[in-house]
Amino acid sequence: MKCLWFALMLLLTMTSAAFAQPPLITSETAADSSILAQWLHSGDPRLIAWAADFAHRMHDAKIVAEMPALLEHWAIPQVIGDADSQAAQRRAVTAVLDTLIQENVQVPIPAIDAVAELFPVQAAILIGRLPLSESRVTLDDWTYGETGTWTGRTLARIASMMLAKDPGPSRVIWNQKDVGFVASVVAAAEEELQITVASTKTSHEGGGGATCGYSMKRNLVRGWPQVYAYGLVEDDPQENAPVLVDLDGDRIVSIRAEENGGWGSCHGVQWLDPSTRHRLIAYWLGIKEKEMLWQPVEGFTIVWTGTAAYQRRLGEITEGQREKLHATVEALRQRGFLTEDEAATVAPRLIVTVQCEIKPCPLI
Repeated sequence: MKCLWFALMLLLTMTSAAFAQPPLITSETAADSSILAQWLHSGDPRLIAWAADFAHRMHDAKIVAEMPALLEHWAIPQVIGDADSQAAQRRAVTAVLDTLIQENVQVPIPAIDAVAELFPVQAAILIGRLPLSESRVTLDDWTYGETGTWTGRTLARIASMMLAKDPGPSRVIWNQKDVGFVASVVAAAEEELQITVASTKTSHEGGGGATCGYSMKRNLVRGWPQVYAYGLVEDDPQENAPVLVDLDGDRIVSIRAEENGGWGSCHGVQWLDPSTRHRLIAYWLGIKEKEMLWQPVEGFTIVWTGTAAYQRRLGEITEGQREKLHATVEALRQRGFLTEDEAATVAPRLIVTVQCEIKPCPLI
């Protein structure tokens, strides 16, 4: 009797364990729209990811159409970690976004807003599919993120490039004033004058380098479909990928890669800075950036012959550059990008730095 009771308990334990195990799903599992709908709305991140995977491979328009609303109301956790439930939630969102992108769906703004903070690349891809009449307000909002996080700065740059093609109706707050988008870019633009004081004529050239970022390859999470993430690359001549935005040859493309596969690039997206604002202004003027009257960084050498001569030459240089900045503002006004009031109140900032190479330096 005891043996019979033990056998019965063992059978019940094994049966309970079998029921507790999540269903084994592979890409060969038979699934129709009704099953995919169950998975999609199950609340189980793994099943949601499989629903997204099947919906893409089967081109199931009915299931795909339900995904934007799911994203809009999804409480997406911010913590990253492969071993916890929060990471599973994020992976499921990544899978859903991938399906929406690959199926070329036009996703409504509320769903894009819901994912923009944690999935900026996918949000940028999705908003780029909408006409400006629908996306303008959100793009205007994104431009305010230029001094915030990496996400905010990246979206601010992308939004600025998208708005640049038709900036007229866009309004932003600058210096507590409501101004046009072009005026806000001009007001934030900068030219840095690097003055070198030397005993003889010298040549100074600036330089820069690319920043590279790479992720490590990891194993595919057991029981999950292959999930794909996205990255952005700017002006990489070797990269042949879907174009997110192209502004007169300044080109940002989107890269799709296996989430666990490891990927990186030395051509990351530049944020809004003196260089990228300079490109926007050149675009509005209808000229190449190198044809601008001024550049974001200009270098001059003043050969020291005395205090009076130094001050006179410094004044000539700064006033000459200031005139070029005002000429740019006037040209934008004449082309209709600035109002009379904006042209009278905004201009790129002129920053002057002086380096003395004479020892002891004669400057006070």
